[in-house]
Amino acid sequence: MTEDRQLQRFLEEIIRESFTDPDKALKDRLMKRLRGLIPFDMALWASGHTDGLRVHNFYLYNLPDSLMRTWEHIKHQDRLLAGMLENPGVTFDMYDYYASDERQNLEVYRNHSAVYKIENAISTTIKDPDTGLLEIMSLYRSQPDKRFSEAERRLKQLVFPLMVGLWRQGQIQYLKVKYCDASGSAAAICDGAGWLRYAEPKFISLVKDQWPDWSGPALPAVLDLVRAAKTGGQFRGSEVVVESAILDDLILVQAWPRGSMTMLTPREEQIAESYAAGLTYKEIATELNLAPSTVRSHIESIYRKLEVSNKVELFQLVSQG
Repeated sequence: MTEDRQLQRFLEEIIRESFTDPDKALKDRLMKRLRGLIPFDMALWASGHTDGLRVHNFYLYNLPDSLMRTWEHIKHQDRLLAGMLENPGVTFDMYDYYASDERQNLEVYRNHSAVYKIENAISTTIKDPDTGLLEIMSLYRSQPDKRFSEAERRLKQLVFPLMVGLWRQGQIQYLKVKYCDASGSAAAICDGAGWLRYAEPKFISLVKDQWPDWSGPALPAVLDLVRAAKTGGQFRGSEVVVESAILDDLILVQAWPRGSMTMLTPREEQIAESYAAGLTYKEIATELNLAPSTVRSHIESIYRKLEVSNKVELFQLVSQG
């Protein structure tokens, strides 16, 4: 199989894999696909923030969890890591920063790499300048004479951003479906402390519309009430509406422009368009095979979400799209 065909097949496979539930098993499958493209013995994929190099989620392939504990002790001494943070998106070979004859005398090697038989590595970071969100992936080989080739380095640099994008979007869509939400919101995931884990670009844009000086990685303090609400909550600002839902140990945060039709579910949007066009509760109920009381409840929800008080105001919003 040619290299181009190999890459094409890899891309097809990981895109198909991304439609499954984004759990640890998905990363297992993605890494298995990557190993077929670039042979490696071990790997690390960590997600976190540039602030203090805080890691909130990590995946290890053929490595014990203790690696992360030793990494915490040496991370600020690691030249390779420092270089990656200064050059996000670029994949580096460890020997770009360490001479082969000096590694054995360094603490980074003695207390970390040597312990886990890491003799060769290619590593990449992806950094979001707006939020401080950080993704790091390192592929390792245990044999000193098995250096990664330049072609393998370039290949990893090409595919890692795609893998990150698929994983992040998969996480958000999975939680949206679990929340039974089908609206056109922009979404993000944060932990209980309000630190972002993943965020769609539109979400970042909306938050910055409301809080121009915000830079992440924690959500603005004014959203504490939203995050703290045990059953979710809502914030209404001058520019944006934000809602949250507690899902397991994560929080799904969704944002809309204030007064936007995208705040409505597909059913609500359908009813809003019919009602604004002049249909009565009973006519809409007959058309959609719903009880009139159900239609009335939907319209009350529509008025509340869009902050309108009559059919004229609703018609104006529907007309604007």
